[in-house]
Amino acid sequence: MASFNYKTTYVVYASPDEVFEALTDPGIIGAWGGGMSVVEDKVGGHFELFDGWVKGEITHFTPGKELGYTWKPEEWDKRTRPSMVHMKLMVHPAGTDIVLTHTDFPSQEEADKHGNGWIDYVFDPLNDYFVMQKEG
Repeated sequence: MASFNYKTTYVVYASPDEVFEALTDPGIIGAWGGGMSVVEDKVGGHFELFDGWVKGEITHFTPGKELGYTWKPEEWDKRTRPSMVHMKLMVHPAGTDIVLTHTDFPSQEEADKHGNGWIDYVFDPLNDYFVMQKEG
């Protein structure tokens, strides 16, 4: 069976610890992503983003370094296996390099759509959030 994946590296203008917190603290997620979220801060913990549009289970949780979870949007067929998200956070001169690997999509179309979604709904809003924090 073919495997459909998306991988990118994105620079966020904040430290790895700040970025990790912004990706895992429901209050901060609400500030940059809008909507309700759930992040149980342990491997095996429950994960939800964007008012429950996507749900999953935490697979990696190392503050400031690594975050991973299963990912299944609500419109995917019940028989479709969840995809896997893995983020590695590394120090970059401008802040943090997020190396994102999102694997096991049901189709190339879903992989492409999510690739755009990571930029439009997660990484760009994260940077906007941190810029506003520094200016505010």
